Amino acid sequence: MRKFNFSFCFITFILILISCHKIEPTKTTITAVNETKVPIANVKVVIRAQPSQVVSAKGNLSDSAYTNAKGQVEFDYSSIYQDGQAGVAVLDITGVIITGNDTLEGASYVQLDAGITKPATVILRKKKK
Repeated sequence: MRKFNFSFCFITFILILISCHKIEPTKTTITAVNETKVPIANVKVVIRAQPSQVVSAKGNLSDSAYTNAKGQVEFDYSSIYQDGQAGVAVLDITGVIITGNDTLEGASYVQLDAGITKPATVILRKKKK
């Protein structure tokens, strides 16, 4: 009887521990900088799933936002992650800002992983005319 109680308590403890597994948010933080690595505010950052990937039931992923005063913008993709999924998505990133007569542009990519905030940097350069 004592062995049964110990086994029952141990199995119950393990099941509770497993069921309490909380998945951290799946995010990316994009930083827009110039060629000298100075952060740039108000950059329009567009993020898209690479063409070969459909990452949600709604179709291909596409989103945009503007960088803050630190040159950063954060995107949260926790809602598209499904438990047990190996990877979430590879996203193409573009950034653009018009300053006076100049247009600064840049591109990069980021691979999202479940439960991790992945950083990425977009280096903006003057668009050639």
